[in-house]
Amino acid sequence: MPDDYEHFHEAQYLRAWWYILLALFPTGLVIWGAVQQLYMGIPWGNNPGPDGLMWFLLVVFGILFPLFLLTIHMDTTVTSTLNVRFFPFMRKPKRIGRNEIVAYSVVHYSPITEYGGWGIKGTSDHRAYNVSGNRGVRVTFADGRTVLIGSQRPEQLYTAITAMIKTSSARASG
Repeated sequence: MPDDYEHFHEAQYLRAWWYILLALFPTGLVIWGAVQQLYMGIPWGNNPGPDGLMWFLLVVFGILFPLFLLTIHMDTTVTSTLNVRFFPFMRKPKRIGRNEIVAYSVVHYSPITEYGGWGIKGTSDHRAYNVSGNRGVRVTFADGRTVLIGSQRPEQLYTAITAMIKTSSARASG
């Protein structure tokens, strides 16, 4: 049970203003159309669909789509392993054991030019897990692959990885 000691935990949610607008614009448009057609009785658009289609659009784009967008988040935890999970896209967290890590450092990076944006990005040799910002910890493996873990608290994440490695090393030699 001592290996399960939590050194670090961070949950990051997509809450940028442009992301909120991305979620709200189609939602508002569909809600407006549904109110106009279903409640006020005014057909919506030049070629209005049936009420059943409007109900479908209301449920999918007015309720489920914004709920889905607002539940997307990244959890980073350091216990006896470094764990990263990008919910709901990853069913299980990506686990990185201390013996896999050759080097790690706090970095400033360019999400768009280095990885193509935020999310689960990059190639299998140069992967990034990030939600927002331009800071994180880059982990290097023995085979040269790297994983960047975006963080709003990269110094604390770095310290937690150091503690994980030292704790695990002390147990192995003790």
